[in-house]
Amino acid sequence: MSDEDESDLLAELRRPRPYPAVSITLPTHRHRPENQQDHIRLRNLLSETEKRLFADPKLSRDQAVAVVRQLNEAVDELDPEHFLEGLVLYAAADEARTYLVSAEVPERIVVGDSYLTRNLVAASARQIPYLALILSSGEVRLWNGIGYELHEIDEEETGFPVISSGADRDGPPNRDGDHGATQDFRNMLTEADRKLTPLLQEAVLPVVVVGLRQHIATFREISRHGAVLAADLEVGGLLHTTAPELVEQLAPARASLAALDAEEAMKALDAARSGRRYAAGVQDCWQSAREGRVGHLVVEESVRVSARPETVEGAERASLALVEPAEPGAAPAAGVEDDIVDSLVEMVLEADGDVTFVPDGDLGEAGGMAAALRY
Repeated sequence: MSDEDESDLLAELRRPRPYPAVSITLPTHRHRPENQQDHIRLRNLLSETEKRLFADPKLSRDQAVAVVRQLNEAVDELDPEHFLEGLVLYAAADEARTYLVSAEVPERIVVGDSYLTRNLVAASARQIPYLALILSSGEVRLWNGIGYELHEIDEEETGFPVISSGADRDGPPNRDGDHGATQDFRNMLTEADRKLTPLLQEAVLPVVVVGLRQHIATFREISRHGAVLAADLEVGGLLHTTAPELVEQLAPARASLAALDAEEAMKALDAARSGRRYAAGVQDCWQSAREGRVGHLVVEESVRVSARPETVEGAERASLALVEPAEPGAAPAAGVEDDIVDSLVEMVLEADGDVTFVPDGDLGEAGGMAAALRY
């Protein structure tokens, strides 16, 4: 999905809907037996949601029945064998949507007048596109990945895979069990690095270099693209592996890319602080976002803020009345958003700002969120 398509989707999901708009999130698993238990936990969440809807004094029985029907039909179509790390389920009286995401989400039920898109935004932010260069003594293959999606670049115009002349590849291995940095091997790596150039000119992507330690060291020595060689994965035997097998092997590299992304976001905040273009805490970030001044919002992953947006006609500042989160199973008070972070993220995205979610504790005393401002 393109950035434009994703932005349009999030905006469409966030548009006001007739109450109740139900958002359900559940952490899930890819493999048995855990994913079978996920389906049971999901059914339990549906039962809890049903009780909450039928107990809601603002809803007629017919309204509650309509939403529950949508939820059950959507869940009936889900196959636990296809679960990823998280499930996001939206439902209203006339629709239901499900999204399987490769990022962990909390277990929550939220009923309001719009869907909560925060978890989709967070999952998308973790889907960093990258290239994976698989090195071996006689061949170099290139894969293109984003999150858990991975496909090999095997096209005539790109020149991949790059195969050695075979002069040294077919000789006896050295005492370390491979062919080392022979001239034939170095020539092959040089050619692979050359063929990376036009691809990186089209889109500057981080490159994960995969192979034996000596192979990686030799490639780094040769490469003219050191600035984008973002992570190394020291493992051999992956030259002819399948995409599902390779994507699992690349998990540590993806974690490294996410850590680098979070590090860059923190650097952006440091620069903003030095330039007096910095906001911290939900109140200041909210006001700045309302003014369209947030260029980059950084939020700790587990931060949740229940609040009622308040504006006074003629007042210069918009503020939030912070409230305690509603008890599990209870609806928020009138005008209170269960998690104002969702609306804050949406405002920043609508103003063409960036949003990065970072591990809990990274923002220290900033109250779980901070922003680099445009001015």
